[in-house]
Amino acid sequence: MSISEGDQRRQAEKLLIVDDNEDASLFLQSLTAEAGFRTAIADCGTRALEVMAEGNVDLALIDVVMPDMDGVEVARRIKKMSGNDFMPVILVTALCSEADKVKGLKHADDYLTKPFSAEELMARINVLLRIRRLHRELYQSKKRYECLYENFPHLYISIDSKRTITNCNRFFRDIFSVSDEEILGKSIFSLFRVQDRPTLESFLNSFTLSNLPSVKQRTFTALRGSDAAPLELNLKAVYTGEADDGLSIVIALEDVTEQIRLQEEQRIARQHLYRSARMASIGTLASGVAHEINNPLTAILGFSSALLGRFKQNEPLDPEELKEYLGIIYTEALRCRDIVENLSKFAREGDFAAVRINLHQCVEDAVKLTHSRAVKAGLQVVNNIDKDAAIQGDSNKIEQVFINIINNCIDFCPSGSTVTIENDTMTEASRFCKIYCRDDGPGIAAEILPKVYDPFFTTKEVGMGTGMGLAICYKVLEECNGYIDIQSEPEGGTSVILELPVAR
Repeated sequence: MSISEGDQRRQAEKLLIVDDNEDASLFLQSLTAEAGFRTAIADCGTRALEVMAEGNVDLALIDVVMPDMDGVEVARRIKKMSGNDFMPVILVTALCSEADKVKGLKHADDYLTKPFSAEELMARINVLLRIRRLHRELYQSKKRYECLYENFPHLYISIDSKRTITNCNRFFRDIFSVSDEEILGKSIFSLFRVQDRPTLESFLNSFTLSNLPSVKQRTFTALRGSDAAPLELNLKAVYTGEADDGLSIVIALEDVTEQIRLQEEQRIARQHLYRSARMASIGTLASGVAHEINNPLTAILGFSSALLGRFKQNEPLDPEELKEYLGIIYTEALRCRDIVENLSKFAREGDFAAVRINLHQCVEDAVKLTHSRAVKAGLQVVNNIDKDAAIQGDSNKIEQVFINIINNCIDFCPSGSTVTIENDTMTEASRFCKIYCRDDGPGIAAEILPKVYDPFFTTKEVGMGTGMGLAICYKVLEECNGYIDIQSEPEGGTSVILELPVAR
């Protein structure tokens, strides 16, 4: 026959019976033993305290009248010995006056007058033992919370409704080099820069707007005194409800100083990378630009030389003929200016700046800068972008993306290939503009396709490329909140698909 959970618990729990009357002690022992409890007996207060000191007692049944000290004093001493542990005490006595009961209940948890029934005694014992178990569970839960709070590898502080620090853990004390006495009772605002106070106040006020538990986070700069460097702390605050002294918020402070420093270094490294890639592109485009300029310069030099020669020979010059010559010189000079302007605009330095961009013109500028290379390679680049398509992004970097894509087509597509750049039709509801850069070249092998965005990965011959073109395209699209994808068929043809935010 199996033993119930209640019976198992009673067999584990031990009662102390304190009475100088042996018959009374044996009677109580028989009642409690019959219910399944273990028992210990003491015939005086002194012996009772000795048994309590030995431990493993869960409840004490104490007679009030005893020779060495009365039961109320024994109860008082037992409570003092127990400390934070709830030790139930029932005074069992024939004294039944109201004064006796009031005196006894100052230190005991229950007061049972003789005569009493066995059912009443067991009911009171079971109630107090249940309270003891619940108290122990609560105490253990509290200790686990305190241990987690104190030792979890984050900086923890707690604040009340007045923004006063009410608790902190050892990691916080170590990082800020303070003791509990130095930090508890101080305002949380004393930890941060004065200029951050309005934002921090607003951040903390947000927790009073809802009664539902919530987690929010924000990064602030913390000060640690004149000798220590400031810290960048990510605050994650949890609203834990209304405490006895008002609003209670637990804040986890994560030191992200190194992370922010690394992000800044990465940002600077990306800027250098973009600059290097742009300079590499300029180097690639330089010979083509020189060729583009050479044609109009030849016309300018030819017609201006012819005019000068005829002036020196005092030959008559028809006004219409002169006007035609000067018109040609002017037109070809404008061509030179536009070519140089496009190249200088592409090479211009500057931080990332998201602006409204005319997509057709941006692609057209990239096509012009790569025109000479494309012609030399026998490629035709067709710009079918809608004339009024507008996107949001950094114009220089977006232009660099198209230059990198076109240059890749020039490097891999055979002579006679066509590169077409077009976009999906946009509506008023469109959030992104989808752009397709399609070629009819040899395609990309399936095993290579997953690696094309890897920095420095290239299938070109040594000295013919750095392997940074598509890696930079990927980062630029990421910065512009856009997307890039490449689809390629083994039998030939590659599509580079870009998604960029529509300008509103």
